[in-house]
Amino acid sequence: MAIGGGLDRRAILGGMLAGLASPARLSAAPILTLKSGPRLFTGTPLDKNRLALTFEKVDLPLPPIKVSNGAAKLSLDSLRGKTRIVTLWAEWCAPCLVEARDFAALRRRFAGPNFDIVAVPTCIAEKLGFAGATARLTQARVAGLPLLVEPNGGKRLMLTLSPSPMGDGGTLPCTLLVDSRGRIRGRSRGALTAALPPGAAAKQPGSYILTDADKRAMLAGDRGTLWQSPDGDALVTALCDGILDRL
Repeated sequence: MAIGGGLDRRAILGGMLAGLASPARLSAAPILTLKSGPRLFTGTPLDKNRLALTFEKVDLPLPPIKVSNGAAKLSLDSLRGKTRIVTLWAEWCAPCLVEARDFAALRRRFAGPNFDIVAVPTCIAEKLGFAGATARLTQARVAGLPLLVEPNGGKRLMLTLSPSPMGDGGTLPCTLLVDSRGRIRGRSRGALTAALPPGAAAKQPGSYILTDADKRAMLAGDRGTLWQSPDGDALVTALCDGILDRL
């Protein structure tokens, strides 16, 4: 979903990717996320991993944008000391929430002294606070995923860290790979999901629009993303082993 001053009708598709969901009357059609730019894991043991192939190579600092952890405000650039997956999401984005389930499951298995996963809602249409964002994850059957919330429905994080490939606005969902120094080394936009509604695959590529019923079906189902696969395990294992600090 690419989002500017308002929301336009773009979403990211990678491989077997689903479209995104958006507030109210707005919806999304998929486009390809893989580009001609450099891939982060080229020349590594992950260079044929389907998930790793979606990550473009970047080198950006986490910005000093204030977020809330429910008890206090902190600056996002304080996330240092361990490798992290930082997932940017919004409550109106059904594929974001499906993906968050897989991130929560991975965190239960892999989080430790050298690795963690954190979810950061941004561009929140309902302007949810920390408690509201937590409740939305609970409704989507997401448990145990730490939250840092951009206050007041702000979209600075989305616009700063996930600019639209079309050059206008931003894109959700977005997954960032952050090294132990707090630098973003990889970025993937879109949710590589198998949770498409029934019949979606038969529709023309680039023309499929998620309806409200589709979103409900995605969230009610148990089908996940490629993070719920051997490719997901291999990528997270490499992150735990410090691959970002060696690139």
